[in-house]
Amino acid sequence: MGRVPALLLALALAAPLAAQDTIPRRDTAQVPIPPEAVRADTLPARDTVPADSTLPAPNFPVFPAPRGEGFPLAAWSWDRAALARFHGMGITELLESVPGLVITRAGSFGRPAGVAAFGAGGGRLRVFLDGFELRPTEGAVPDLQRIQLVDLETLRVERRLTETRVELTTFRLGDRRPFAQIEGADGDFNSRFLRGFFARPLGGRVLAQVGLDLVETDGFRRAEPFGANTQLARLSYLFRPDLGVQVEYRSSKFDSETRVEGQTSTNLESSDRSEWIVRGRGRLGRLWLDGQLGRTTREPQGDDPLPSIASTQAVARATLDVPLGALSAAARLHRGTEQSYAPDATELSVRADLTPAPWLVASGEARSLTLDGEGGVEIEGAARAGPFGGFSLLGGFATGSRGIAFRRDSTILLNTIGGIAGPPALDTVRVPVQLYRVVQPSLAALRAGAEWARGRVRAGAAYVLHDPDEVAPFGLSFDRGAEPVEGGAASGVEAYLSVPVWFPELRLDAWYTRWLDAADRPFLPEQQGWAALEFHDVYRAGNFEPTLRVEMVARDGALLLDPATGVPLGVTPRYALFNFYVQVRILDVRIFYRLENLANRNQAQDVPGFFLPGTRALYGLRWFFRN
Repeated sequence: MGRVPALLLALALAAPLAAQDTIPRRDTAQVPIPPEAVRADTLPARDTVPADSTLPAPNFPVFPAPRGEGFPLAAWSWDRAALARFHGMGITELLESVPGLVITRAGSFGRPAGVAAFGAGGGRLRVFLDGFELRPTEGAVPDLQRIQLVDLETLRVERRLTETRVELTTFRLGDRRPFAQIEGADGDFNSRFLRGFFARPLGGRVLAQVGLDLVETDGFRRAEPFGANTQLARLSYLFRPDLGVQVEYRSSKFDSETRVEGQTSTNLESSDRSEWIVRGRGRLGRLWLDGQLGRTTREPQGDDPLPSIASTQAVARATLDVPLGALSAAARLHRGTEQSYAPDATELSVRADLTPAPWLVASGEARSLTLDGEGGVEIEGAARAGPFGGFSLLGGFATGSRGIAFRRDSTILLNTIGGIAGPPALDTVRVPVQLYRVVQPSLAALRAGAEWARGRVRAGAAYVLHDPDEVAPFGLSFDRGAEPVEGGAASGVEAYLSVPVWFPELRLDAWYTRWLDAADRPFLPEQQGWAALEFHDVYRAGNFEPTLRVEMVARDGALLLDPATGVPLGVTPRYALFNFYVQVRILDVRIFYRLENLANRNQAQDVPGFFLPGTRALYGLRWFFRN
């Protein structure tokens, strides 16, 4: 494997010219007006700020998130301001910036995408929407290409040694004025999206929210059409600012297919997915309590090969503030469809986030997960000590096992064949069926390293040892039917850098991983890296905000296995893709332009036969209204 190419980019940006002040010309004659001659309604108001803008909105309470983030604790987050500078078709582009995450795409946007840290495979990616788990219904992992962005407020990613958790927090209204937001874009390959969202308080206790998210594309070479249509509605009621109930409904329709030489192939997936969720959340002194009950359904449409899936979920969570930090506990009960990716499951977990000293931050969790009768317990922890002279030490460990569901598309039957000239013989016949199994792989992992921070400069590196005894497939269309493969210890190093370049508004962020021993894991490149050079600043009393970014995604080839036989198919070619992005915000209007794969590396692929898109431009705008 060769080295990943380094990113050598520079941006020269000039601040906008200062506006020239004009001096008003004095009137040549001034005539005094008696006070009694002035009408009362012509006098300016003493306070022109709308009353609703000073009153807090009746937002549903937010359950406390785990404390601590950054490279030492392997947690990264985007708040509302950071997400406002991102406009894309899905959230996989955001996850490219998380060190160590490997995203395996099977073509254009809308094609299934597997996400795993350290080449851990399926069953180790979980997505939560305000605490409610969005269970996978198409594979062993949720498909992040199908996560809606219309009402996203914050996003947090915890890249644990046992699993990767994506925490989504939905929109929160700033004050009691009604809020409406529209975002639309158009681009190459007939790609477009339209997102609309509206929130309005009804009195001082009720908040109503509705949203629409439409995404369409014909895909690379117009051979991979995909469409997603999502509607959502939420209604919450507050008994007091820290106690309330909420009802949420989401409904999505997905259509995707692959066309070969103008014909529609049998690789067709069309389904309707919906979620009903009821939440109750409140605080009693230092104790936060959260209870949720919901149901997820997936109904196939047309020739979709997957069966109907239904899953009922009950959640109970509690977090207690203690002098040294916080203690949390959670219980999740899933009752799902038999022989599916969403079988019955029971999960119990306890977690501690502690700061026993100003120089020490630590977290630990124990989790019991039983999936379709296959149980296991996992224990993991992480800590950061420092800084000492700018240096901090970091470490983490994990051990245990869990159940992971996967699907096989075929089975082998042995048939006896009688012969005239000889004795009977056995013949093998592969019969297509739908078989679901649950495996229980064990895992042991270690992570140790250091971080250096001085002013606006940060850099860190860590050694990782990751040892699962089995790696399950993603269960998505590109590896559906594959069997779990033997794991084995994989060791590697990871590093990151965040530093201003020339001036504070221009910043370079980058990360790099190299596996010294990849243990022949599928979809795990020996080397991988990401880098972005971004300029961002705010001018004109906050009314003018430009953002420019150039980024690179580079990776070595990865080992691939035949889904039917498990035999290695070879190694994908290495590639480096460059993207360009610019956005200008003027008052409440954002105008943006994205240029993806600007070097047009149209032979790049993560899965054989499914090329990543060539150069694609996407442009649009976003604006919001109050009152």
